[in-house]
Amino acid sequence: KHFFLWAGLFIVAGNFFLIWFLGFYGEFLWFQSLGYGHRFWKVFIVKLGLTVCMGLLSFAFVWLLTFRSFVHKKWSRWIPPVLAFLVGAAWGMIHWEKFLKFVNSLQGSLTDPIYGKSAGFYLFELPLFDAVYQLGLLLSGICLIFVSISLFVKIDTGSGDIRMITDDNSDSSSKKSLRLLYINIAVFALTIACGIFLKRFHLMYSTLGAITGPAWVDDHIRSRVYVVMGIVTALSWIMIVVPSIRRRLRRLGEKVGLKGFPVPVPALAAMVAILSVLGMVTFAVLPGIFQRFRVEPNEITFEKPYIENSIQFTRHGFNLQNIEKKQFPASGDFNRKLVENNKTLFSNVRLWDWRALDAVYEQFQEIRLYYEFLDVDIDRYTIDGEYRQVMVSARELELDNLPEKSRTFVNKRFKYTHGFGITLTNVNEFTPEGLPNLEIKDIPPVSSSPDLEVGQPRIYYGEATDSYAIVNSNEKEFDYPSGEKNVYNRYDGSGGVQLENFWRKLVYGWQFGGIRLLLSNYPNRESRIMFHRNISNRIRTLAPFLQFDNDPYIVLANKKLYWIIDAYTTSDRFPYSEKFTPDVFRTRDRDRLSFQDSALTSFYGINYMRNSVKCVVDAYEGSVDFYVFDQDDLLIKVWQKIFPDMFKPESDMPGFLLEHIRYPADMLLVQGLVYAKFHMTDPAVFYNQEDLWIRATEKYYDKIVPVEPYYILWKPPGSEEVEFSLILPFTPKKRQVMIGWIAGLCDPGSYGRMIAYQFPKEKRVLGPQQVETKIDQDSYLSGQLSLWNQRGSNVIRGNVLAIPVEETLIYVEPIYLQAETAAYPELRLVAVMHDDNLSYATSFDKALEQLFGDRKEPSGLPGKPASGERTITGLIDDASNAFGNYLEALGARQYTSASTALENLEKAIEKLKKKPVHIDRQSPVIPENISSGNSQD
Repeated sequence: KHFFLWAGLFIVAGNFFLIWFLGFYGEFLWFQSLGYGHRFWKVFIVKLGLTVCMGLLSFAFVWLLTFRSFVHKKWSRWIPPVLAFLVGAAWGMIHWEKFLKFVNSLQGSLTDPIYGKSAGFYLFELPLFDAVYQLGLLLSGICLIFVSISLFVKIDTGSGDIRMITDDNSDSSSKKSLRLLYINIAVFALTIACGIFLKRFHLMYSTLGAITGPAWVDDHIRSRVYVVMGIVTALSWIMIVVPSIRRRLRRLGEKVGLKGFPVPVPALAAMVAILSVLGMVTFAVLPGIFQRFRVEPNEITFEKPYIENSIQFTRHGFNLQNIEKKQFPASGDFNRKLVENNKTLFSNVRLWDWRALDAVYEQFQEIRLYYEFLDVDIDRYTIDGEYRQVMVSARELELDNLPEKSRTFVNKRFKYTHGFGITLTNVNEFTPEGLPNLEIKDIPPVSSSPDLEVGQPRIYYGEATDSYAIVNSNEKEFDYPSGEKNVYNRYDGSGGVQLENFWRKLVYGWQFGGIRLLLSNYPNRESRIMFHRNISNRIRTLAPFLQFDNDPYIVLANKKLYWIIDAYTTSDRFPYSEKFTPDVFRTRDRDRLSFQDSALTSFYGINYMRNSVKCVVDAYEGSVDFYVFDQDDLLIKVWQKIFPDMFKPESDMPGFLLEHIRYPADMLLVQGLVYAKFHMTDPAVFYNQEDLWIRATEKYYDKIVPVEPYYILWKPPGSEEVEFSLILPFTPKKRQVMIGWIAGLCDPGSYGRMIAYQFPKEKRVLGPQQVETKIDQDSYLSGQLSLWNQRGSNVIRGNVLAIPVEETLIYVEPIYLQAETAAYPELRLVAVMHDDNLSYATSFDKALEQLFGDRKEPSGLPGKPASGERTITGLIDDASNAFGNYLEALGARQYTSASTALENLEKAIEKLKKKPVHIDRQSPVIPENISSGNSQD
């Protein structure tokens, strides 16, 4: 009987082990193929060691505190320690990162002003102390519960009766075990005391005062209360453990009628009651009294040094301590000389919105239904010796777009394996039809310049590749379509794991393809299985301790395709730093942004952030490299100590990739929203929130939305050439004028440099929303947009770009038209504004020309009708009214009136024909010379 039982258990355990081992070995081969086998084994050994050690320590801890309990059923003694082993093992499995950071911790030069502890203590040591305390509290609680059950409860397994054990029904052995209960109570009390002591350091994250971190009451009252209460709680066990005190309390209980209990209930009740009342008074009432009657009447005086601490540490936490503050005069004139001196800047103003361009790519460049453009990225390239801002997108393979009958196992795993090529266009060039002028297009890729030659266009690893594939098999691998035929290819790279034997085929057959992969004849010894092909999943599997940007971007460099992904080190444990929460980025008093910005959700709750790592993934080979760009970051220094072979210095990044690094938009958005509040460094100004900034808003796709960070080429102070930069504008709270903006520089040599510009408060500088209002108030343009927005076509408003040029600003907004029957928009109008002068035309150059002070109105301009002349909108209204009168008279059988109305309709139509504007319901256009002067006309 026992033989078969143990044999069955052995077989079940063996099956579970085999299943686990197949997955484990498959992952190991993947890590090894990428050159990160050392990373795999270190994490595995640490996890295994912590799991076993903490499980055994927890088992021993609980066994020592419970081994004399459960005298009625000795087998039940094993329940608490076994449960403790599982709890401790799970703790070790979960907290491996905290353990590694603790063992390899660094202190740093910044110390908190209250306890004198370094930032490293809060980032690396305190998190592990907290985790150990939680484990200790849980284990001591398990001990106390099970010992109490063994002493107070008796379960009759035969009848199922449960009854309390008292003096009348207890035996001598249970009475001898009472001292074990006293010891467990003492251990539980000591554990709580340790937790109270640790709470002192959590005051660094306090939000009870006017700022984040310890305020006056936290420093002078709460900090001392935690020490006192910790000592009181630790000493309270004396009431339970010392026999003489226990006997006195027992006799006291008998005098008041509490008889028949083997434990001094009054002692327990008194201890709990005293500690509860004392805790309530010291933790809540006492600090509240000091806050109300001492601090609040003179709050700014009391809190001034603590506000300064919070400002300093929050700015450091979000890497704002070195931001360059400058005044932007916004007083320069706009003339031809300014344009001549900044030709590169004006020839790289972005007119294409990424959403509009993505729709165009989808219609004209996807070529086949199984290709898809997932995103459009903004970058810069040197093309024929010119520094150009471009928009680029990868043509990836989307298997779900295949017809349902074509989604076979063979097609999905062996035939359709990769995307093909990219599209690239300059940000400001478009054809006469309003479509982008592509620099790289079609399949195979056709490039307009040798600098843009794509030597290896195949994309095996990307944002949309979520499934595994097997290359170099006996089945032909589809490469790209060519007319009515297809071209096939054989993979010659080193990506994936080679299926060199039956064992590996068995491992991955079990893990992915099941019996179909195992029995398939297509894989051979040269075949390679590719998985974790989604680049986000790929890098997160390698470095789960980093937080990654939500916008990977494709780069053409050295004739190959690479993905660059920004990685962040983040923490919510930096001392005295305010956490990134909705209150930080509130846009209006009663209006909060829904979490539409990916950054706002991904980084919610952090108070420390660094963009320390650039991750590069080869789109063809799948290789992954991590380059460290911030050697001052404590967190990345610790991870470099933990995995010394995993990270490479910035200097090791090839020059052809270094040219394409960029300041991440998520990073600048988080920093900008924090800076909007913490640019106020004067404690009194900060306390009163006198100069609070908010994100500028704009009308985008017919909705009012916050402005997102956008890339531009501009010439920053001290630079002789334009640089690729990321900027974000701000307005004052409750106003729409622009108050300032911040910029993050991207080019090598300047990368990471942050500049904050503030406009003169005595000067009105238009914000993006006000530019939109000026466009809407223009007498001709608003009518023209309303006309186009009639049935049959839609007007799409692009981003308003506020572009700094030397000491002045210009604003540019592209306007697109999309017919209801078309799946893509066309660029039809560009509005340009400087100060209060607005112009618009069918191209940026023409609109720019109209802003010069010596401009002349083009002949035939319909934008400003002559005195007494009807506008196009008015003539349309006349025609509509005449037609309505005709129908009404015809229905009433008033034929004379109907005839008159018909004549009026014909006249209105004749007048419309003479207007120089041609209206096509499918693709409305305006004449080349359309423009307007001052928007106040």
